[in-house]
Amino acid sequence: MTKNMLRRHYLLDPWRDSFVTALRMHRVSGRRIGDALAQVDAHCADGGEEPELAFGDPVDYATKVAEEVRPADRTPSPSPLRAGLLGLGVLLGVLMLLSGVAGLASGGPAVLSVGNVVGAAIGTASAVVLAGAASVLQGQRRWTRWFMVVCCLTMGGMTWSMTAWTSTAIELGSWLSVAVAVVLLGATWASPWATRPERVVDPLTGGDSMPVPRWSVIVMRWFLPVTLAGVVLLILLVPVP
Repeated sequence: MTKNMLRRHYLLDPWRDSFVTALRMHRVSGRRIGDALAQVDAHCADGGEEPELAFGDPVDYATKVAEEVRPADRTPSPSPLRAGLLGLGVLLGVLMLLSGVAGLASGGPAVLSVGNVVGAAIGTASAVVLAGAASVLQGQRRWTRWFMVVCCLTMGGMTWSMTAWTSTAIELGSWLSVAVAVVLLGATWASPWATRPERVVDPLTGGDSMPVPRWSVIVMRWFLPVTLAGVVLLILLVPVP
């Protein structure tokens, strides 16, 4: 049972999942992706072939399909400004919530260190860079490598800054810090930009050709709020020596 839980699960199959992911990286609309999937399915059904034999590598074939897609059938490029504001809202919200709760637990003010501020700036800059790169690196392999490099550098920079610079940068009332954090986190959590991607439309039925399991949507939507709630309870219930 444990082995089955840890086994990788596919929405359709390995080839089609990679094909759809690569088309998304090329900003192809959900309706056009549905058309491309339907053509693959029809060809494989008529010829009795597997897609990897008929079309080759899914990423390479997706690149070929994307080159023929009209501008009207592409999704808008991610906005670096909006990504930066979203990242800043989440990072500041988390930092202010935890510092505010820590202040309430200790009876003191909420304190943000210089490292906290610098770390939030690094995370915000990373979100801007990734959003800008997404419109340039239109290919799954290149994007994956770039994404991993930027994430590693970001995590390293944030960790180092928060560890190295511990002097106080901002001090404010604990309840005020918590209130501002709730507003920031609520605004970013409710942002339409943070919701699930455009669905893949079946051209015959109009339904979703690649339905995402409901549990995965719930996990993505509620992971941060539930995690923060657990950390807040831990801070309030476990006394700091």
